[in-house]
Amino acid sequence: MAEVREFLKARGYPDWIIERIQACFSSVRELSMVPPGVLAESCGVDAKVAREIVRQAAEATVSLRPAIEVARTPKKYLKFLVKSIDELLGGGLPRGSLVEIYGEPGVGKTQTALHLAVNALLPTDEGGLGGRVVYVDTEGGFSPDRVAAMARARGMEPESALERISVAEVRTVEALLVALTRARDEVRAGAVLVVVDSLLSPFRQEYSGLGMLAARQQRLAAALGELGRAADLGAVCVITNHVIGKTGGLQRYSPAGGYVLGHAPDPVLLIRRSVRNRRILSVVDSSHLPPGEALFAITEAGLVDVEGLA
Repeated sequence: MAEVREFLKARGYPDWIIERIQACFSSVRELSMVPPGVLAESCGVDAKVAREIVRQAAEATVSLRPAIEVARTPKKYLKFLVKSIDELLGGGLPRGSLVEIYGEPGVGKTQTALHLAVNALLPTDEGGLGGRVVYVDTEGGFSPDRVAAMARARGMEPESALERISVAEVRTVEALLVALTRARDEVRAGAVLVVVDSLLSPFRQEYSGLGMLAARQQRLAAALGELGRAADLGAVCVITNHVIGKTGGLQRYSPAGGYVLGHAPDPVLLIRRSVRNRRILSVVDSSHLPPGEALFAITEAGLVDVEGLA
């Protein structure tokens, strides 16, 4: 916060603007990445002033560096701790990523989200991220009992695990947007994973029919913007999603949400059924991963490799 204050003060902005902006943004880099309209709305400042602040922040932070430096920057991953999946994903889910997991009802999306929430609590040398988790539940799927069972299977005290997961139960779009803003604040304070299970549920309830499509997509873009800013701060952001049927092509269904949602997550992962408790995780879309599949199972302990299972 002091960094933002000094940055704005050096450029002659009045105290009332400085107070409002530093209450919302923690670094100059974060200021450079927020759309001016969002800055103006969230902080109550004039649109022209917001645009100038974002431009000045970009001038102070945007730089060009050799790609070899980017390649040498070590990556931190949230691991599934399922060998087949982590190998498929090149190590796991990298910090700073926005990940979509979609599939048919009952296929295991919430189980996967809970599994990742528990894993994120583990120390980094055990495949976790060693931090707190924010879980936004829009469908009533969050289960403390499942978290406790998964935590116990990883050698954690269930109560300790539950204390480190903050849950927001929301049912409306506006409540979801409030929860995502607060989730971003939690990321600034040390949260390492934000889960939204599922993202589109409140949108489907409030926006129905083609006449409301434009309004729905605008609010959906706002939600994705909040998640993107949490990812920019270094969190792994995971959203689960429903499916819609397709009338042609090889796939029977695709993720809901249209182009607004389709262009935001990376990677996009599909879960589909195999036999019994077996499932198949597929990389459907990614800028850095080739298409591929991994077989796993869902057990009391969470997601596990199928090797050695009956």
